[in-house]
Amino acid sequence: MRSCTLDIDLRLGAIARDALLDHLSRGDPRHALRLLVGALGDALGAPCGLVAHDAVGRTGDAPRRWQCGSVDGAARQVLPLQRLGRVLGTLHLPAGTDPQALRALLPTAAALLLRDHDTSSADSAGLPGPSEHGALVQAALAGADTFVWEWDIASDWLSDIDEGLRLLGYPEGSVRQTQEAWNGLIHPDDLAANHAAYLQHARGETEIYESTYRARAADGQWRWLLERGRIVERDPDGTPRRMLGTQSDITERRRLATAARETTERLTHITEHVPGILLQFRLPPDGSAANFPYISARSQALFGVAPEELLGDARALLNLVDDADRQRVINSVLASARDGTRWRLDFRIHRRDGALRWMRADASPQRQADGSTVWHGYIEDATERRELEHAREQAAVAAAANRAKTEFLSRISHELRTPLNAVLGFTQLMEIDEAEPPGPGQQRRLKLVREAGAHLLQMIGDLLDLTRIESGGMALQLEAVPLRTVVDEALAMLQGSAEKLQITLVLHADEAPLPARVDRTRLRQVLLNLVSNAIKYNRAGGRVEVRLERVDADTVRCSVHDTGVGIAEAELPRVFDPFYRGLQAGTAIEGTGIGLSVTQALVALMGGRITVRSTVGVGSVFTLTLPAAPG
Repeated sequence: MRSCTLDIDLRLGAIARDALLDHLSRGDPRHALRLLVGALGDALGAPCGLVAHDAVGRTGDAPRRWQCGSVDGAARQVLPLQRLGRVLGTLHLPAGTDPQALRALLPTAAALLLRDHDTSSADSAGLPGPSEHGALVQAALAGADTFVWEWDIASDWLSDIDEGLRLLGYPEGSVRQTQEAWNGLIHPDDLAANHAAYLQHARGETEIYESTYRARAADGQWRWLLERGRIVERDPDGTPRRMLGTQSDITERRRLATAARETTERLTHITEHVPGILLQFRLPPDGSAANFPYISARSQALFGVAPEELLGDARALLNLVDDADRQRVINSVLASARDGTRWRLDFRIHRRDGALRWMRADASPQRQADGSTVWHGYIEDATERRELEHAREQAAVAAAANRAKTEFLSRISHELRTPLNAVLGFTQLMEIDEAEPPGPGQQRRLKLVREAGAHLLQMIGDLLDLTRIESGGMALQLEAVPLRTVVDEALAMLQGSAEKLQITLVLHADEAPLPARVDRTRLRQVLLNLVSNAIKYNRAGGRVEVRLERVDADTVRCSVHDTGVGIAEAELPRVFDPFYRGLQAGTAIEGTGIGLSVTQALVALMGGRITVRSTVGVGSVFTLTLPAAPG
């Protein structure tokens, strides 16, 4: 007997479940009730019936709205169907039926009657009924690639998955309506996490169940699904019984998110190699709480401030601005926001490491709908660029000053040479005047005038050469010149000066004529200057040796050795500077400090170079390296 009762209970529970599932599938409560009444008669072995009332009332007090099954006959047991305190209809059963045996069925029938009553009321008022409303909701959800599902956990019945199958491209009925069958579509790598999310919700650890996983579509591709749900019914012992939820296809959403993430990563990699920082700066309408919605990671290297700190509050950067520039920065930003003009400004900041650096900002403003202003642009370290610009300005000023000096020297030299030549000419005439010959004292004074004049004329000539070289006005005639011939000429011209100071001039040459590609006149000038210096700064009884040699097929060398006082090592780097005489400046030896500067410049113009080495008390060696000429 107990086994028979248990079997009836199970059958009645299944009838209630099937009626609800039919309603969920069709959205038609009246059809579900007819199905329930027919199945109940089969289970009890006798016809059953149902009467729906028009209005709330006690049994039999309200007129019938509709009926189904067998409701007439005296041998009937009538049970009221109530829901939310309302009598919605009556269930007509065979006499002797135990009402307690129907405890799992009566609430289901009452709930379906309430839904049918609400549907009829909406129809009479011209409004969409629950079934129509549900269809509208389902259509709206389907438009968003979403559907609603219900899971009877005890029976593993999964209703309303046809829409989900459609989203995956499967035909209706191709997959059994059970969670076990649906799990067969889930990617194997995602099954464990999906089940774990359900268990967490079932244990009450999460308010809702949520899981993102991949499901295999009919075309073999994997689609990303987002599933959310909630357990809405439990057994008395807390065991989950029924669960409702939604499922959405988020494949496209994830693709867009992945593309956005990859774009952001590319931008991040690019900004890491940009010298400055890229930024988005926002100023609210009231001018308060300015912030950086975006600033690249190089803010740490540029300012010593992490991007996260600047994203929260722009004052972290403003506080680093130099006190003298801070108000200028604020005023320029406000002016850009007010006029809509591009923000360009150079200002100084004190980095967190204490370094003072110049920054250059360039950003374009855009007025937003809420009245705020947003700038997009960049800030770069302009310290080196400003120093370079300053150096260029100084170089331009120095070049202008040098041109003015060159022009002045050129003019004054020409102006001085004319009267000086006249002075020298009259001095020579007085020295050789036979009609009124000068006395011994006058001869001595005239000689001093003539020597001083000759020295001044040489200095003026050197000045003219120097100014012409600096201005690029020195024209050379490069040709094949026998180097030994020019050296012989120079030594012959200086032989008298050497004899007066008891200096011996010696020439050493490997071969003759040793041709060099030079300007003959300027090479003689160079040699005269070097040999005359070797004589002038030598000692009595000393020697001056000129050595000629071929270095290779393209190069010849001429070196001038002396046994003079030498040049201190500290003075060697400046020996070719204009007007520099070093320790000789305070001696009685005449000189202007221009000759070696002109010599170096002339050698360079001829494609050669000049070097010097010296030992104090031993002597000096000046070496010319010149291009050889075919010979």
